[in-house]
Amino acid sequence: MTCKIWLQGNLSFFLFSSGMLEDGKKFDSSRDRNKPFKFVMGKQEVIRGWEEGVAQMSVGQRAKMIISPDYAYGPTGHPGIIPPNATLIFDVELIKLE
Repeated sequence: MTCKIWLQGNLSFFLFSSGMLEDGKKFDSSRDRNKPFKFVMGKQEVIRGWEEGVAQMSVGQRAKMIISPDYAYGPTGHPGIIPPNATLIFDVELIKLE
């Protein structure tokens, strides 16, 4: 299955992830909650860096994604959680497609 097929379908991606800022401060972790995060590719449910990074992964693969601000939350950040112009670091494991 290629990335192009994934982007054209309505596949749900299930994954475990931990996200942190460059200073190492963790801001979210589905792994800590022991509950996979789910999103549908191509529906703009996640930041652009995830859309592009996860589309290249295979089920069972684990990856470290370093996402620049322009592929994350940009100059506005996510108030109270992610500062403006923050580079984000994610440890991601794709566990299932449905």
